[in-house]
Amino acid sequence: MARHHSALHRAFDLKPIAFRLMKSLTGSSPALRKAVSFFPDFGWPKDGKVRLVEDSVHPFRLMQSRYDRQRDFVSQHNVDVMKPSCRFTDQNSAHRVVALLSGILVPGHTLTPVDAATGRQLSFDTNADSNWHFAYPAPAAFHTHRVGGIVAAIPPYSHYGHLLTDVLMPLCHALDQGVVPLGETLTVATARSPNSLVSSFIDGLRRKGLSVDHRELAPWERIQADAYLYARTHCCNVERLFATPEAIGFARSVFQAAYQDRRLPEPASRIYLTRGDARLRRVDGEAALMEGLRKRGFQIVQASWSNHHEQMQWFGEAQIVMGVHGAGLANILWAQRQPLLIELMSQNGRKSTGLHWAAEAGADYEPVTGGAEGQKQAFAIDPDAVLREVDTAIERSRAV
Repeated sequence: MARHHSALHRAFDLKPIAFRLMKSLTGSSPALRKAVSFFPDFGWPKDGKVRLVEDSVHPFRLMQSRYDRQRDFVSQHNVDVMKPSCRFTDQNSAHRVVALLSGILVPGHTLTPVDAATGRQLSFDTNADSNWHFAYPAPAAFHTHRVGGIVAAIPPYSHYGHLLTDVLMPLCHALDQGVVPLGETLTVATARSPNSLVSSFIDGLRRKGLSVDHRELAPWERIQADAYLYARTHCCNVERLFATPEAIGFARSVFQAAYQDRRLPEPASRIYLTRGDARLRRVDGEAALMEGLRKRGFQIVQASWSNHHEQMQWFGEAQIVMGVHGAGLANILWAQRQPLLIELMSQNGRKSTGLHWAAEAGADYEPVTGGAEGQKQAFAIDPDAVLREVDTAIERSRAV
């Protein structure tokens, strides 16, 4: 999203300045950091505070030979976001980590867990600095609540794809392994008024029979956890943080339990996911493209936080799915028919995200491109040319 920020915008961004100032004032003192709830860097607790349940390497399925051509295509003009501080340097695999930690604080203003002994945010893969967004101070020093049992935190994500794949799926992976013993209560900490996906996730866990206590923390509150559940996946390529495909079935069952009273739409064999009037990544020419897709039997659908149950139904039953690169394509993980995913992206702004998600779900994948991206990653397409590419992609998939 920041690819087209001007030099002027970056020069007058006060957040990095505020971050450096606060870090210099608090230094490395855990007491000072806890006093102002400002935790500026990452680290991992000493071994005595860690019970490591899993530390495994998951090779990515996009490296399979069936995806060689598509992988080569998205590798050109590629803008995948890399994490230079990650100590795992192979972008074609991820480390899956599940651990129970003691002496952990969960600040309500960021929901990022912190080692109380060092004042560092928890991270298994790096010792680098954080940033202002995840470390800004708050008056929480006098509002700390001790919580027994096992605690997990769900930070407030505005990006559906990252929330689902980077946070909820690893948590499902841990819960599916029985990290929380039967009969024990899991406390889930969120911000106040969490989005509907998080609320549905918690509701689904309860309906599946798990004992869940939901704590909505105000910005001036924090939790001190007797045991904190750390469930994350780590990769130096931020586009490829999803690494727990075996958790998809458990996650599906959680949301199906949450949505058991919802009315589902009729399934469609072909769907096109439009971004609608989104601020980011608008497509000039999409209206004509959608008209051409309708003539080819595509149903036009749109995702929102409130219709997640419909998204699971659409993607779960479709045989061909198409959409513009974006968070909504993470729904390919719900696919149950090994469909074809056709991803539309700009010519010079290609990412491997859609290919990665499709490969982990066992789906076929075909990329199609429009013109060069401009401000806010918008780009134009020649609808007829894209439709010809779509026809070719469908024929190629049938021939396999």
